Amino acid sequence: MMTLSFEKRFPTEEERYEKYIWLIKLSIIANICAYIAIILADADAMNLMRVVKFVLWTVIYIVLLQTAWKSRALHFIIRLWLCAASSVALMAPLIAYFGFMPMLFGAVITIFANRKHLKIFLRYKDFLKYLAACFGISILMNVAGCVGVPGIDNATLYQIKHLLLFYLLWRLLQHECKQGRPFRETIRILMLMPVIGVFMLMGWLSIIPMLRKKLFGEDGHDFLALEK
Repeated sequence: MMTLSFEKRFPTEEERYEKYIWLIKLSIIANICAYIAIILADADAMNLMRVVKFVLWTVIYIVLLQTAWKSRALHFIIRLWLCAASSVALMAPLIAYFGFMPMLFGAVITIFANRKHLKIFLRYKDFLKYLAACFGISILMNVAGCVGVPGIDNATLYQIKHLLLFYLLWRLLQHECKQGRPFRETIRILMLMPVIGVFMLMGWLSIIPMLRKKLFGEDGHDFLALEK
């Protein structure tokens, strides 16, 4: 089955990008069909599309999990969250007593301590632009949903948002494929960037030099690239 050996079934980088993009395309089409079925109040069609969407997203998540494991993104994420969980556990008494001030103070110190490692993000400006655009679209659509747009209901806004997000992802994947970046590395970067961003708000123990070095390596080490 494709989901059990994605890279073996598609041995070239171009095939991996192409097939993954098609999986996302099919999921978007399934969402639109499900939306139409809801409008038509067709119970059979709605049930069918629920099954189709479940199958498609199961395949997508399996491919992502498999790629995250092989690219060692999952290993890195586990290390980060162990550090974050330990930081929160140690900081919890202070947060309970002083509120969010220790959390804010800890986040500022963490970002300052890791500033040299965060500069690595600047090597991946296309990914930063993609994430910023996704964040902006999500905020804009959520605000539009809360305020209300004449003639457009929230379900339609939801479909528009997903189409826009898919377009951004499609553009990024196409670009990285043309640049010759391995599919594994692209998925690794897409997973790690937002996780590291959240980690900077909670991973206060990374201010310890030895722990920071264990997590991110020496100053200047590109921890987002594939490990060799």
